[in-house]
Amino acid sequence: RMQTGNMGGVGGFGKAKHGKFNGRHNTVHRPTFIRTFSHLAKQQGLAGMYKGLGPPVCMMMMMNSVNFTVFNRLKDKFVGGNHPVGFGTNTSAINWRVVAAGAAVGPLCAAIGTPFELVKLQLQLDGVNATKNNGGQNNSNTKPLNAHAPRNGQNYRGALDAAKKLYKSYGPRVFYLGFGVNAAREMLFNAMFFGTYEHVQFGLRNEYEKRGVNESTAIACAGGLAGAFAWWGSLPLDCVKSGIQGQDLRNGGWDELRKTGKVGIRESYKKVLKTRGVFGFFSGAAPSVVRSFLVSGSRFVAFAGAIKVMEDGRNVA
Repeated sequence: RMQTGNMGGVGGFGKAKHGKFNGRHNTVHRPTFIRTFSHLAKQQGLAGMYKGLGPPVCMMMMMNSVNFTVFNRLKDKFVGGNHPVGFGTNTSAINWRVVAAGAAVGPLCAAIGTPFELVKLQLQLDGVNATKNNGGQNNSNTKPLNAHAPRNGQNYRGALDAAKKLYKSYGPRVFYLGFGVNAAREMLFNAMFFGTYEHVQFGLRNEYEKRGVNESTAIACAGGLAGAFAWWGSLPLDCVKSGIQGQDLRNGGWDELRKTGKVGIRESYKKVLKTRGVFGFFSGAAPSVVRSFLVSGSRFVAFAGAIKVMEDGRNVA
């Protein structure tokens, strides 16, 4: 099952791409997807849309290899076998053991994902600051005198360069800035993600089968619903996390005495509440939910397909 998780890297690209806009909702305070998109296109061009893409793609490949595998092992242990739950079974009550198995994956996902998220947001912030310093102009076509130097006054050349410089400036602890809130977010997300899928997929398969609809369509719908629901529910924590990891460390954001960022959970929460109100915690909700429906559906189809291929190959052997 570990190998099948890498199929999620395809879906991870979509997640990473949208993470660009979601991060900018929190770092530049653009209130809508359209305004954020227009802002990026105007000031940073097409290349700016993909700033910080590498870290989340790598993260999703690693994370999907782990979370699907660990969840299925825990579900087998907590529930036993492939026992169906929820919609379409004899009882529609929530099986909290399945939900607990999903939540248990959260801290492990956060341990993998937090450093990648930190680098991604710092790369994006670096691009925003460089654009401001250039008077809001996008000079992406201007080549620096040193081919290995950052462009347009940016401090980082790319993800690896950012990671090296962050480590050199702040030490290893910087990569787990925001780990606590990210662990809570991952626990909530995975509880809702896997819990929703497991509670609806059996019933949807049966209903679709009666109508002669392909099983993959039922899996895609169940996965899409799970992803959309989980992302909507975890957006407030994601917003707080982005406020912590997206703080400007180079301009007074790092506390040398405590070896951590000056913006913590409380400060990030208060800032969002003060500047954008309660609805600010759901900034970017519409594109997040749509994107997650599509990406999560494809992720579960890929996972189920890979499992079937492996099982068929094992039976032939």
